Amino acid sequence: MAARKVILTRRLEDYLEAVSTLVQRDGVARVRDIAAATGVRKSTVTAALKHLARAGLIHHDPYQLITMTAAGEAMAGKIRHKHVTLRRFLLEVLGLEAQTAEDTACRMEHVMGDVVVERISLLADLIQSDADGSDGWARRFAAHCAERASGVSDDATAEGPGGAHGSHDA
Repeated sequence: MAARKVILTRRLEDYLEAVSTLVQRDGVARVRDIAAATGVRKSTVTAALKHLARAGLIHHDPYQLITMTAAGEAMAGKIRHKHVTLRRFLLEVLGLEAQTAEDTACRMEHVMGDVVVERISLLADLIQSDADGSDGWARRFAAHCAERASGVSDDATAEGPGGAHGSHDA
């Protein structure tokens, strides 16, 4: 029997990512720690954990510690890979401020397909391996951005539609 494909909302992906991070760091996750990491109430976390457990991504019983299933860890790893790849591109190629890159990567990771993220990664690799070893492209790009700036700062675009990462309930 083939495994069914699990599709999660952006918020559920955020919870899965938070659980995975806590489990990697502490060996287990607790509702209060997930709530602190995601900026929501414990009752909101509990509701999200029920969804993740039904999807077979975590082990969770009420008032117990939370651990990851193999499927959950695999999915969290994919989400984390997208996040790291996009953050790297935004920081190293586009030259965005660290917090703007972080917040933007958090939003982008949920909507970009694997092929698109892989191509972005390959483009970043290509740009950074500049044949003559110079960073001429980076200087030219920074100058072009400064010349063409529309008055929108990194901070002004960090929130975007839907607000900052981790600021809403499920």
